[in-house]
Amino acid sequence: MKSLRWFMILVAIFGTILSARFAYSEEEFLKKGSEGRIVFMSGGVGQTERDILKERGKAYPLKLVFSKRKGEYLSNVRVELFDEKGKKIFTTVSDGPWLFIEPPSGIYYLEANFKGEKRTISKFQIEKGTQKVLSIQW
Repeated sequence: MKSLRWFMILVAIFGTILSARFAYSEEEFLKKGSEGRIVFMSGGVGQTERDILKERGKAYPLKLVFSKRKGEYLSNVRVELFDEKGKKIFTTVSDGPWLFIEPPSGIYYLEANFKGEKRTISKFQIEKGTQKVLSIQW
């Protein structure tokens, strides 16, 4: 009985260590940062990453999804966000097909560039407490 108890304790300790390591490795795929007051997070290469981002991204008022017309996800998309007056307020390159941005409430437009092909999304509104999802395809 004592041997079984020690075995179970060792299994529990080992499981805890592995879980902590796995949780740390989950963080390694995220690209996080800020530009001025605007915070962002990108990633989503693979289903596991998207599952994690789906939960963590709920707090961001803007979610961008990049793909080809046939549905294949894209990464390395350059994104520029402009305020209502046309002033560029944010620029980044996504590390995956999902990019979450946290701009203040307001009216915006954006330009997304993938391999020299530009897409423009004009005049969309960000409101506090909601999430705007924009799918951009090439």
